[in-house]
Amino acid sequence: MQRFPRLCAPLEIAPLRLANRVTRAPLFTALATVEGHVSGPMLAHYGELAHSGASMVVVANALVDPAGSLSPRSLRVDHDRFLPGLKRLAQAIRAHGAVSVLQINHGGRYARSRDPVAPSAMGLGDINLLGIWRSSLQSQDLDRQLALMSEGLQLLSRLPRALSAEEIGAVQRRYAAAARRVRQAGFDMVEIHGANGYLPVQFFSPRTNHRRDRYGGSLENRMRFFLELFDAVQDAVGRGFPVGCRLMLEEWVPGGVELAEALVLAERLAQRGVAYLSVTAGTYESSWSVEVRKRTRRVGFLAAAAHLVKQRVAVPVIVAGRIATPKLAERILRDGAADLVGLARPLLADPQWPAKAFSGGGQGIRLCRDCGGCFQRVLLSQPVACRHWPPGRHAEWVLMCREAEKPALKVLIALDGSRDALLGVGYAARMLAGRKDVRITLFHVRANDAPLEVIREAFAVARRQLIDSGLPETAITDRQVARKVGTARDILEEIRRGGYGTVVIGRRGLTRAKQFLFGSVSQKVVQNARECAVWVVD
Repeated sequence: MQRFPRLCAPLEIAPLRLANRVTRAPLFTALATVEGHVSGPMLAHYGELAHSGASMVVVANALVDPAGSLSPRSLRVDHDRFLPGLKRLAQAIRAHGAVSVLQINHGGRYARSRDPVAPSAMGLGDINLLGIWRSSLQSQDLDRQLALMSEGLQLLSRLPRALSAEEIGAVQRRYAAAARRVRQAGFDMVEIHGANGYLPVQFFSPRTNHRRDRYGGSLENRMRFFLELFDAVQDAVGRGFPVGCRLMLEEWVPGGVELAEALVLAERLAQRGVAYLSVTAGTYESSWSVEVRKRTRRVGFLAAAAHLVKQRVAVPVIVAGRIATPKLAERILRDGAADLVGLARPLLADPQWPAKAFSGGGQGIRLCRDCGGCFQRVLLSQPVACRHWPPGRHAEWVLMCREAEKPALKVLIALDGSRDALLGVGYAARMLAGRKDVRITLFHVRANDAPLEVIREAFAVARRQLIDSGLPETAITDRQVARKVGTARDILEEIRRGGYGTVVIGRRGLTRAKQFLFGSVSQKVVQNARECAVWVVD
């Protein structure tokens, strides 16, 4: 007989089937590159989580807009250039049989932006410095205390301006565009981050929303942004693609969101067809409260509130919050408090938690000690780690992350299907052979009459040459754009946009007269490229 029958039971979130009731709850990892791309350590981390036996893995906090950034190492989904890495990330999760979910978000007033925005122009309220020190910093050495305090104060001290009605619509459209990319990247679901005090919660909370238009005042108006946002995302991905929500049930600050109003919002989202509700509570500000810290140290502290949600909605409910052991998770499911359990820090402390629960009855699980070390690292924009990992694992992980932080050589290879362009590919392949710190983009500026099959063949030939030279297949992407103002100008714009350090371009055969009169593409690129090496091959 299975020791944890409810934990092991499958569950359907149409049209998907989850193999069991253990999910990896979203946890910010600071594992993206400084440009917002998927990194090697990120692929390794989420691949390991999927391999552990969790039925669903949620990747946290992908930005719908760089202006909503929470960290220099936030994952981004606001542009098509991030799709190649996101596709590899989705595949790394799905390859092990787990359902892959990408959570999308905008930080609003919490964003590290020169121009932070919010529903209303306001400060962030009183900051309990003594409570911060007592709850999270007291155990650290002085240098780390000062660093963490500085980061926290910067995060909590900016004065946001109010979004206009037109900007609200633009933000919702960015969420929708990001959701389309989530589906295009191959993820199974998208999750809207409606918790932790981020932008959707800022509209919902009477503490942060002082608007006097249709988005502020009454409960109906304060829910409007969130509900419109859900509709926009669902319309963008289509009705057959599941859209879940991370939902904050209580803000735990004076004048903030209370459970009664959150239950109404939960019902409205369920009526609109939300795939699941992943419930949580608290914000950055409440986390500094000594009283809140005491509350959140209790095991399963969100189960009672999740049970109230489950009684009001007919969609799956995911509960997190200090669910450290399989025994507790089984009891929560047995009592009907939730349909799924969400494990974030427990799976960081021991990624093999599900496997140990299912095969060994939970024996040997390395339990999260709730020391706050992982949170302190990401607050400082350092890759997430657990200080209680075995020494060998910790050292290996830190070394991997350090190597990944070294700036990769970004190379743009311009292709036009000509012999000269392919000579450029061959030269780059020889010069870069075997290197692992290179990211290459094969780039084509397409004229309206250019046959697509010729472009595809050029990309395929170039890719084969590079891979045969020992370059990793995952380091090579291709990109084509329609010609706008001229091939050279379009290449220069791509160099500027992508921040490339090296450009490889072939010198097409032109008569000396034409070169004198018009200039070649390669000449124009050489003359106008800034802070970039240009290799011209002929």
